[in-house]
Amino acid sequence: MADSSSSSTSEYEKEELLDRMLTRLALCDDSKLEALLSKLLPLAISSLSAHSTLVRNKVLEILSHVNKRVKHQLEIRLPLAELWKVYTEPHAASMVKNFCIVYIEMAFDRASFKEKEDMGPVLIANVSKLPQQHQDIILRIAARVIGECHASGIDNEVAAKYRSISGSQDRELFIEFFRHTMLYQMPPQGSGGSPPGLSVVQANRVIGKNPLKSDVILTMKLGILNVIEAMELTPELVYPIYLSACVDRQDPVVKRGEELLKKKAFGANLEDPNLVNRLFLLFNGTLAAENIPQESRVNPGNAALKTKLMSIFCRSITAANSFPATLQCIFGCMYGTDTTIRLKQLGMEFTVWVFKHANLDQLKLMGPVILNGILKLLDGYSYSDSDSVARDTKSFAFQAIGLLAQRLPQLFRDKIEMAVRLFDALKLEASSLRLVIQEATTSLATAYKGAQPAVLIELEKLLLHNFNAEQSEVRFCAVRWATSLFDLQHCPSRFICMLGAADPKLDI
Repeated sequence: MADSSSSSTSEYEKEELLDRMLTRLALCDDSKLEALLSKLLPLAISSLSAHSTLVRNKVLEILSHVNKRVKHQLEIRLPLAELWKVYTEPHAASMVKNFCIVYIEMAFDRASFKEKEDMGPVLIANVSKLPQQHQDIILRIAARVIGECHASGIDNEVAAKYRSISGSQDRELFIEFFRHTMLYQMPPQGSGGSPPGLSVVQANRVIGKNPLKSDVILTMKLGILNVIEAMELTPELVYPIYLSACVDRQDPVVKRGEELLKKKAFGANLEDPNLVNRLFLLFNGTLAAENIPQESRVNPGNAALKTKLMSIFCRSITAANSFPATLQCIFGCMYGTDTTIRLKQLGMEFTVWVFKHANLDQLKLMGPVILNGILKLLDGYSYSDSDSVARDTKSFAFQAIGLLAQRLPQLFRDKIEMAVRLFDALKLEASSLRLVIQEATTSLATAYKGAQPAVLIELEKLLLHNFNAEQSEVRFCAVRWATSLFDLQHCPSRFICMLGAADPKLDI
């Protein structure tokens, strides 16, 4: 009973104190309001932990009065450091934290440059320990501060504070947020959805409730690039951020991104599975098979970003073995809704890389599907296509067929359709492609070793038919096939070799 009586007395005294503070607040001139709020605001918000409804109502009355007084007077600063101290108290009640975060946001809008600069590293130092609903708010404030304070550079002393952030969870959270911020682009007027490379949830996480202006986005991105450089993080962590900056809409971001990519990320380990997975997510977005809510599904990156990514995938053996992302990437290049001629070419180049470096188990899953895609792509070109990109695309397609024949001969052994297609291509394609097709045709011969007698009979007819072709590459391949597939007792192949011996071309 005594404890209950004492508690009631304490709550009553607190209410009396708050009432006097409210009166003092009401009588205070605007010129003296900032000094009063430096003490009153932290104390009032801390009092929200009280159990008494009367005390809480009195606090809400004080806060309502504060809001009315300072709303349109941005020159009146709020006690940022003191509010942050109240917010980060280990045992602070959730109601205290919720109100505190509101006034921390208001305080940052009014804080001096120096105060913001000093608080930036403090905000993200323990962000992983904050309530989930507050992490995004704090990260948005931090990104805005970084943009305002560090768009043109960062002081060594402040850089050291950012470098001292050691928590791996904190680092993962703000690096992810910075990556999403770098990908964010202002959507065209009236368009919905989210920018390329982001989901709706991620885009909303970056912008919050109020749309960002173009100049604010620019300074935020430049500031983030400067802070990331100053933190001296591992190349694998920063690689996606610099890569995204290189394809930004704003030239200063592109220039800075390219500079940092060459200077700071050139040593990134492209065999790191975590890095490769992040890069594939940028290219493919969320795979269709994944059971993820629509608003959380990540959009594929734009064509410029995809073009950058393809040149990276063609240097990574891990990328060649990342089924099903590898398969989705190749088909995105071939048939994606936003694909380009250049992406088709790069898709075929990556296919060659995959057929060369994918392990056999992966290749058995991907090979047949990709082969069908290659044939469909070749069928979409005419033999008269003469531009260099089309030629390169077809060149990589034929190389891929040759490599696949060597690694998965069983795909071709039971039918002669591919042999017919390649011999026809030797006759019909432009002369600049014939050497590549000749190499692919020669590689294909190995797939038919040990084929069924019926298949070999069909191949005899094909070789005899093609040996009289006008193109020397066709005759060369006919002789190579005859010597590769049949032994010395086989009369049709010996006949082809006799004709080859009399050919005007010495290599035949």
